[in-house]
Amino acid sequence: MIKIYDSFSQTLKPLINHEKTVQLYLCGPTVYHYIHIGNARPVLVMDVLHRLLIHQKYQINYVHNITDIDDKIINQAIAQKTSPNVISEKYTLAYLADLKTLNIISPTMMPKVSDYLPPIINFINSLINASYAYISDDDVYFNVSKIPDYGSLSHKKITDLIPNLELQKGAFKNNPLDFALWKKTKIGINWNSPWGQGRPGWHTECVTFVHELFNGQTIDLHGGGIDLKFPHHENERAQFYAHHQTELAHIWWHNGHVNLANEKMSKSLNNTVLVKDFCQKFHPNVLRFLMLNRNHQQPITFNSLTLDYAIITIKRYENILKQWTYQLFINNSQQVGNYDQLYYQAIINHLSNNLDTTNTITVIETMIKQIKTAIVKQDFSQNQKDVFATLVFGFEILGFNFQFGNYTSNIKLKIKKWEQLKNQKNYQAADQIRAELQDLNII
Repeated sequence: MIKIYDSFSQTLKPLINHEKTVQLYLCGPTVYHYIHIGNARPVLVMDVLHRLLIHQKYQINYVHNITDIDDKIINQAIAQKTSPNVISEKYTLAYLADLKTLNIISPTMMPKVSDYLPPIINFINSLINASYAYISDDDVYFNVSKIPDYGSLSHKKITDLIPNLELQKGAFKNNPLDFALWKKTKIGINWNSPWGQGRPGWHTECVTFVHELFNGQTIDLHGGGIDLKFPHHENERAQFYAHHQTELAHIWWHNGHVNLANEKMSKSLNNTVLVKDFCQKFHPNVLRFLMLNRNHQQPITFNSLTLDYAIITIKRYENILKQWTYQLFINNSQQVGNYDQLYYQAIINHLSNNLDTTNTITVIETMIKQIKTAIVKQDFSQNQKDVFATLVFGFEILGFNFQFGNYTSNIKLKIKKWEQLKNQKNYQAADQIRAELQDLNII
């Protein structure tokens, strides 16, 4: 049974309590710039859950949206003297490229807001008709006072929130906490609606996706970064409850911040490390290790020490995979193995316990020690092959992407030649072959 920590109830809850398709929703990026490594954390962790569910043969409906309508996109377009569509298309393609680089399994659907304007307008209209929203000077606002437990997801009291929002009170809002469902504007990209020209509010875009793509059902898990808990997720929940009189999600999952020099990484603070830049300099496995070698609900501090440790660890992992497959080849043995049940079950148990990737990595480290000992002892028994097969499984379910083995005929000839030259003590010629194998990333 997979259990995930629910931010709403602040308890571990079973993810699946039915035999239907597992329904997952993860808030996606607003595509006005390249994503930074903090933006990558939720999608990397969700990728592990996705892999676990696939491995356990669940049917999955995993929706990860693209916000391609937003003031930030319009402002970026104005700054670059181009259209919002050009900006959103550029950074949508960049985001998809980053996901591919990071070895993310594609979600079931990645809908764009711009493709769902009629459903969004219909959803807003239904809230107006049910008296949960009101029109004011051609804007549409959600009436927060109609939700008695507003603030319960983020564990905030309305009485505490209002003093902080008084300065933000719009001239046409009934309550400073009321939020926009539709904003009138003729600046940038906009659409016609029953309330005039404008565009939807961010909170309504996401809740409409859940409403439309999951047939109005309470989904199993809604995820995102901790910074989305309030107001974004709180406002999504309020709208869904207003429309359906039921909860949006069985589990609300949030990951911790990624900090740079003990400060939250943010584009607005101009202290980001872009995913594309990181992966040009280091292997994507390094970033995945940085994210997974820490409880996903705790903050991560990104610094030279954590980075160096990740780089060294990933190189060590790669080396052991190559050493084992190389030794099997020169010893005329084949890697055919089942999973070692002790290690396999430990991996499944840890990941099923709130996606405990840190203890899963501890199991991987234990297997690596065993494989290293087996190589030294030239022990290529079936038991050791089973351990190695389980090691590879551990890497795969965590989403690491290592290239090893699968030698071409040309590489096999080079390896045999290298071993022959070493046995003949022709070290000068052997060193030349070794250099070629290193250039080919074989050893």
